[in-house]
Amino acid sequence: MALDDELLSRKEVRLFPSHHIRSDREAELRATASFLAVTRAVSEFGRAVVSMAGGPKGKVLCYTEVPFKVQTGAKPGDEDQPRPDGLLRVTRGKKDWTAIIEVKVGNNSLEQEQFNRYHTLAKDHGIKAFITISNQSALANKLPPGVKADKWRLNTVPAVHLSWERLLTEAQLLSRQKAVADPDQQWILEEWVRYLVDEDSRIIEPPQIGGHWKEVLRCAREGNLNACKSQMHDVVERWNAFLKKVAFRLRAKLGVDVVPRISRAESKDPATRIKNLLTTAINDGQLPGVFRIPDAAGDLSVVVLLAPRSVQYSIEIEAPTEGKPLTRIKWLLKQLQSDDVPADLVVQVNWGWRLSSQGRIKDLKEQIDSLLWDNNGEKVPKEASPRSFSLQWTIGLPKGKGRSTAPVLEGIAQGVEDFYRRVVEGLRPFIPKAPQLPEDHSKKEDSSDVDSAKQPESEPKEPAIPQRVVESDGSPQEGIFHNE
Repeated sequence: MALDDELLSRKEVRLFPSHHIRSDREAELRATASFLAVTRAVSEFGRAVVSMAGGPKGKVLCYTEVPFKVQTGAKPGDEDQPRPDGLLRVTRGKKDWTAIIEVKVGNNSLEQEQFNRYHTLAKDHGIKAFITISNQSALANKLPPGVKADKWRLNTVPAVHLSWERLLTEAQLLSRQKAVADPDQQWILEEWVRYLVDEDSRIIEPPQIGGHWKEVLRCAREGNLNACKSQMHDVVERWNAFLKKVAFRLRAKLGVDVVPRISRAESKDPATRIKNLLTTAINDGQLPGVFRIPDAAGDLSVVVLLAPRSVQYSIEIEAPTEGKPLTRIKWLLKQLQSDDVPADLVVQVNWGWRLSSQGRIKDLKEQIDSLLWDNNGEKVPKEASPRSFSLQWTIGLPKGKGRSTAPVLEGIAQGVEDFYRRVVEGLRPFIPKAPQLPEDHSKKEDSSDVDSAKQPESEPKEPAIPQRVVESDGSPQEGIFHNE
């Protein structure tokens, strides 16, 4: 009798089984144990975790629920004896670095009293760091969210927050890049990734935009967002955390450090970031976000337009500095010839002098000249040249499902990936021609060569577009060609 391969695949033994988890407490215990086990067993992942917490290189050791004696006469097993979820230890020679770990799973948040207790405990026992883990995103300064940390204790014991999403993407990145040298350790890491993303593990909670979302949309439709200011504050906090999750997701898939672009003031003071987002949401009816992706032609922007209930993805790139205006526009459009580019992608040309023109890509393939007319229907002055291009793709806002707003954010995140794949990753920035040395006429043997050098130059060639060419051995190489 032949075995059913599909049935067998569902019954395959897992290193971290997620069956029969009946409570958040049990889920938390299993999550902590699995995380510490992988941190200890997979060298590359352990080094990454220690590095994120500010620790040194060395041998990694992990422990669970280590009891600490804080009161005179306290004995192991006393209810008032603190037992942090985990203890991380790194040894190298005579050096010893330790960190205590507090873990939350699902939608459970860090608790102020517990945070204070363990932070004080770490200071009193010479612990070097305090690591918190939950589904909440870290603040811009890497501190844990939702709690207030004592600045005096922070000077002695830094507190570092790691979200489950951050740890997941780190593991995915190592796995996809084949960065784990030992095949058994690679398998352990892959098993842990499966465990994290398994809904039955009850570890990762899909991001939500909050219970006030429908009310905020109603206020936006009525043009009275000021009436929903308190509700909007909750929404922008969740939106800010969501942007970090999207950055982690892109990082894991692209293999580069993708980060949300924020100002220096916002990175130093997380409250400033929330305040700025709230002001934009109330005044403009928008939830904005910008991602900085290494080697991309520009930053990828996403904006939720609350009143029209739509999402706009965009990228702005610098225009070429060579060639005629139409030639510079053609340079861009040649990079958007793929059938995968959205037909309703809007190309906007910024001419300076507050002049702009735009058109949809499906129309511009036949009427490129229309971009030489501004949005008021007037001919763009001959002396004007394109300064930058903006590519915009607008789609409808995804809807929630019942009381859950997770599908809203998941749809927006998927839109970011679609826009990157269909538009951004195919764009290359303009590369000007290298400066030319003057001709050395002293080496000319006769005057005919000098006369030929004085002939009128031919029409300027179109700006160069970096292209990916293939060598004879099949390996890709960046090259440049000029269209004649």
